[in-house]
Amino acid sequence: MIDVYIADDHSIVREGMRSLIASETDMEVVGEAENGDRALAEVPECQPRVFLMDMSMPGCSGLELIEKVRRRAPQTRVLVLSMHREDHYATRTIRAGAHGFITKTQPPAEILSALRKVAGGQLYITTELANKLAMDALTGSGNDQAHTRLTKREYEIFVELAKGNNVSEIARKLNVSSKTVSTHKARLMEKLNIKSLSDLVRYAISEGLV
Repeated sequence: MIDVYIADDHSIVREGMRSLIASETDMEVVGEAENGDRALAEVPECQPRVFLMDMSMPGCSGLELIEKVRRRAPQTRVLVLSMHREDHYATRTIRAGAHGFITKTQPPAEILSALRKVAGGQLYITTELANKLAMDALTGSGNDQAHTRLTKREYEIFVELAKGNNVSEIARKLNVSSKTVSTHKARLMEKLNIKSLSDLVRYAISEGLV
């Protein structure tokens, strides 16, 4: 039996995943959370075979949540179910320790296939992503888009800014000081050659990051 823990801040997504998994004889849902903090508290306790998570949730989320779950529940496999395009998010999630990445636009049968593959100890990624990871490893390079050169923390803050959160809100969410957020904000805007928040939002939208 493949036990799955679901984390997504949209109740309709959790309900859909719960119903989908319940329809299968070899799977069951053992828990669910509407935010990353709750998931981080419960997943290490129940040790599910697969942790099915959204990338953007209140509290601990994204790459940080992947890394923390991997440390606290090393036997649990992580499958990211995201609304974001694979070419922008998948590489970062795999490098952070996720065992698979699938978009919410995929048909139910493909999501079930991804769950089974990850639960079976395999990596679930598309052929295109596998080729990209292999090429990056061979050449020592990554995507040449400006945002791919941001550090993990800069990227997290960049996405939060693009979603309209201010420095104080981001500091509370990431559990860091406002000064730290402001420093990273200045650095990432310099790297992206962006002068204003409106330009930052336009960049994020144009690249499909929010």
